[in-house]
Amino acid sequence: MKPVNYILHLNGVLRKFYKDDRISPSHRSLYLAFFELWNQKHFPKTIMINSKQVMAIAKIRSRTTYHKLLQELKLWGYLQYHPSTSPKNGSLVEMFRFDTPIIQKMDRISSETEQLPVQKMVSFNKHINKRILNSFKQSCPENEQVVITYFKSEKRGSLEARKFYNFYESIGWKLNGKNPITNWKACAQNWMIKADEIKNDQNSKALSQIKDRFQSGRNKNYGEPL
Repeated sequence: MKPVNYILHLNGVLRKFYKDDRISPSHRSLYLAFFELWNQKHFPKTIMINSKQVMAIAKIRSRTTYHKLLQELKLWGYLQYHPSTSPKNGSLVEMFRFDTPIIQKMDRISSETEQLPVQKMVSFNKHINKRILNSFKQSCPENEQVVITYFKSEKRGSLEARKFYNFYESIGWKLNGKNPITNWKACAQNWMIKADEIKNDQNSKALSQIKDRFQSGRNKNYGEPL
């Protein structure tokens, strides 16, 4: 008989448990107790068992529960049970194999089918990334000349257009260094509005300073130059 593959067998029976709605945690515990003893004896065709030992490993206290679970595992095709008629000899349990080539073949088929969605997902992600990249390119001006042309259409100078282009080009066309600019023309409009506000503030301050110089106080010394 071909040696039992520990990992393949355990994976196979756990997979069978998963698909079998009749299996309870107690069934699993009892089966794994048998499997542990089977493994200790190097996987012979049959193993002689001591019910007290098996119950202790499986954490089963009731002998009635033990026999019920054992008969169900036998009935459902997980093992074969040969009760002993002699008090000197223990009962025999034959563990059915779940590491057969059929299971291995099923594993390969499963792995191949699992790869298909992954490949589709990779292709889908590439498509999404390409679309995002194209969208980003469209949200940014192609070159400096495009920006100059737009600024001129808004009655603005070339120097201001170059300042705008160089500033956002240096930070990767992102707002606050994080979020990509989705509409560079709207950003340019905000730039122009801000520039006008700064210019108006500067003019207001300059005018205010001139007015202060001409204002006269009660203690005005007219001998001082303006």
